Amino acid sequence: MGIFGALTTAVAGMRAQAFALENVSGNIANSQTTAFKRMDTSFQDLIPDSSRNRQLAGSVTAQSRATNTVQGDLQASSLSTSMAINGAGFFVVQKPSGYMDGQPSFDGIDLYSRRGDFAPDKNGYLVNGAGYYLLGVPVDPSTGNPAGSVPQLLQFKTDFLPAQPSTQIDYRLNLPSYPQTLNADKNVPGSELINPASFISNPLAGPPQPARLIGNGANVLPDAAAISAGTSDISALASAGGTLELNGVSIPVAPGSDAAAVLAAINTQTGTTGVSASLNSSNQLVLTGADAHTAVTIGAASSLGVLGELGLGVGVANPTNLLSQSIASAGQTMTITVGGNPPLTITFGAGTGEVSTLAQLSAALGGLSGGGATVNTANGNITITAGNMTDSVSVGGTATPANFGLQVASAVPSNGSVIGDDVNAFLNSSIGGGAVTAYDASGAPVNIQVRWVKTASSTYGGTDTWNMFYQVNSGATGSDVAWKNVGVDYTFGANRQMDPPIANVQLQNVTVNGVSLGNLTMSHGVGGVTHFADANGLAQINLLQQNGFPAGDLQGISVSDKGRIVGTYSNGRTIDLAEITLANFQGANYLKRLDGGAFEATDESGVAIYGGTGQIIGSTLEGSNTDIADEFTKLIITQQAYSANTKVITSSNQMVQDLLNMLR
Repeated sequence: MGIFGALTTAVAGMRAQAFALENVSGNIANSQTTAFKRMDTSFQDLIPDSSRNRQLAGSVTAQSRATNTVQGDLQASSLSTSMAINGAGFFVVQKPSGYMDGQPSFDGIDLYSRRGDFAPDKNGYLVNGAGYYLLGVPVDPSTGNPAGSVPQLLQFKTDFLPAQPSTQIDYRLNLPSYPQTLNADKNVPGSELINPASFISNPLAGPPQPARLIGNGANVLPDAAAISAGTSDISALASAGGTLELNGVSIPVAPGSDAAAVLAAINTQTGTTGVSASLNSSNQLVLTGADAHTAVTIGAASSLGVLGELGLGVGVANPTNLLSQSIASAGQTMTITVGGNPPLTITFGAGTGEVSTLAQLSAALGGLSGGGATVNTANGNITITAGNMTDSVSVGGTATPANFGLQVASAVPSNGSVIGDDVNAFLNSSIGGGAVTAYDASGAPVNIQVRWVKTASSTYGGTDTWNMFYQVNSGATGSDVAWKNVGVDYTFGANRQMDPPIANVQLQNVTVNGVSLGNLTMSHGVGGVTHFADANGLAQINLLQQNGFPAGDLQGISVSDKGRIVGTYSNGRTIDLAEITLANFQGANYLKRLDGGAFEATDESGVAIYGGTGQIIGSTLEGSNTDIADEFTKLIITQQAYSANTKVITSSNQMVQDLLNMLR
């Protein structure tokens, strides 16, 4: 090769350095281009075939080396539709092949880009600064899940988002252990509890609840002990009104009655019921059978007007109380039957198989709880309290002592609602539970207000129990329904948690101020309602929201950090519209570069693998990965190398001239 070989090698070196200079020039020129990936230059030596001791340094060639996998700096953007990829992956895009009537047409060839300066055009497509259109997967608004797996061109139009009627209310709160209602006075026991006797129409849930009795100047509850102890006043009970079902005959007692009216109502039915009524010295109601064979039944499945708790005081006519007898006289048999499934029957007397001592009777009565009732033997009476309205409590039977007394209390019939005339009494007996705006099928707003009343308390020997109401008619008057009871007793254990737990309450055919909402689910979740003390005696609401909304039109779109396009509507809703698809490649640095920061798949890069591991960050752009300082360094080195190659040519030329001069 010699001198002339040196000349050609120097020319190749100049060509290689010029190629490197061109890459350096392009990198510097695109140092501010969004998501630009610089091109480095790789030099390769070319060695001619020769013997080992005659090998030459050889010539040189230059090739480009891509940096597609090198991350650029992330920069904040003021556009909500700008996005950047932090990590591996490429946006899937397409370039229009033409336009028709102002609409782009596409050839269906997917391209790939890191350039995320997308913005919506007039047709609702997301287009980046180089004219590439974004692809992704639409999201099903009803489920929030992608509707497919193959990316498609994303187009967002200003269509209306249909109204969604409310079907569920998520509600979590703490009810105070002592509610500070307007009626509540801590110096008056039980004043914080609702008193159905103060209502024209009993608003409490489920079977009729005991009226709160006024006796001996103190507020007491109508439990069995209070009745048998004589603290209840039949006059107060009579004024509340109700229905007494006696031996299958319903005997109405009008609200505002007195004790005499109650006696008269019962005695009018004596021929039918076989029972007469009187008052004892404690002003308690005593029912006496017509003869020794009359069985007296109070309460049945259809006895909607009788107390859910029936206090029955059982005794005999003669001065010697039955309970004081150590052994019953021969032939004196009393049969106690408590309804249940199956019913339990206990016979007190001297016959075979019967209990005959007070200890035996007490033990046997303790087993009545299995039949749906509890028993109290205090104060010289047998007091049986029914478990619920489906329990039938019977006392008496063949050869029963001729006279026995039954102490009962009446209650206001329950219809589970507050009428207009009772609104003030209801507001004075309840605490606010918050309000939420729900929507009907047309998207019309409806304000649902909630209030709570405490119906029983563990402080007075019962179980902490609450009822929840929602307002159905804000302008109700007279007998119009103003508030509706949801029909569920919320009871709480010693740990102040619901016992039993209530996860959901179904509200049927909800109508508020004339607007029908249909069926709603009131969801409390797990332990969503608690009963801890509150210094103010008010309900503390932790969550109160519903799932409905009115119709609205699309106001704008943005990119979330979850890699989704989010639409903001005029009704205040934000809905996920599409999920942005990221593509990855086994050989990402072997992609073919196109204008505008786009890439095309090649055999060397492999096919696109959807589901890139990079994270999409909204309102952010990826900058160029060009390092100006590094490029300037390369520029100096390239210039020096180029100049050195020219010196080789100059030297080779001089040597050739010297050779030619020898021939002269």
